[in-house]
Amino acid sequence: MTANELRNELRRSLKATLADLDSDAFLDSLEQATEADRAAAAITRGEVYRAWRRLNNLELDEIRNQLRELEAELLRAAQELSGARAKLDEVAGYLEAANSFLALVKRVISPV
Repeated sequence: MTANELRNELRRSLKATLADLDSDAFLDSLEQATEADRAAAAITRGEVYRAWRRLNNLELDEIRNQLRELEAELLRAAQELSGARAKLDEVAGYLEAANSFLALVKRVISPV
């Protein structure tokens, strides 16, 4: 996968994660979640949004090396996150997958 394709895939995954975190299914699941899980969901949503914005604003040349170095890990984490979408009602599990993916994305965008 080219660096451009990988960056576009990350952007799509982050955007899909935002949609998941704003979905009726996820928000309904939060109704039964603990206060800690609701707080974690709010924090995660904010961090995903900031990562998505940062990735959209960065020039590909600035992050090409990080994308290439982390390609396999990023794709694996994106697939795990995609699998977690089937279980949006499992708040803690979905947040764990989202935060694992987010941690890798931050490794790409943070050094810049």
